[in-house]
Amino acid sequence: MKPRLVWSIGVGLLAVAWIVVAITPVEADAERPFAVAASVDEPATARTFTVTLSNMRLGAAATDPRGWTAEGTWLLVDIEAEARREEARVALRSAWLELDGIRYRASERPQSFLGTALAVGLPKSGTLAFELPGDIADAKGVIELATVTETRLDAIVTLPVDFGALERQQTVELAPTEWAR
Repeated sequence: MKPRLVWSIGVGLLAVAWIVVAITPVEADAERPFAVAASVDEPATARTFTVTLSNMRLGAAATDPRGWTAEGTWLLVDIEAEARREEARVALRSAWLELDGIRYRASERPQSFLGTALAVGLPKSGTLAFELPGDIADAKGVIELATVTETRLDAIVTLPVDFGALERQQTVELAPTEWAR
């Protein structure tokens, strides 16, 4: 075989190998959760729960129904959710806001919807609260909700948030967690 042909075949095989490596998904891609896109005031259904998110508001302080107050930058989102098929172990355990590549968990400090047990056919309503850094003027983020803390290969509900479109208030108040109907 001529050396030019051998080199051409070798370069061709290296190019094919590079393409195979580039298109092969990494293990994390194979275990990524299934995202269910949500819209404001529209129900979104994941594997274990149905949720409706509404009334997003941004404030310089937050208060809850029992009188707790804290200053800072707070994003509050009203939520209504119910279990789909079973009630055992179904609760809103995972609520995150991803903002500029950083994930913020919903705060446990105020009395909020985080951790609320869900029932089939009996929706509950309340508020999720996210404490954020002060420099989020025109940022865009994504809220992710799930009933399990380990979301690999499970469904999560995602809702985009445009902070530039939110009206800023001095104080925002969390709604009490209660039966919706």
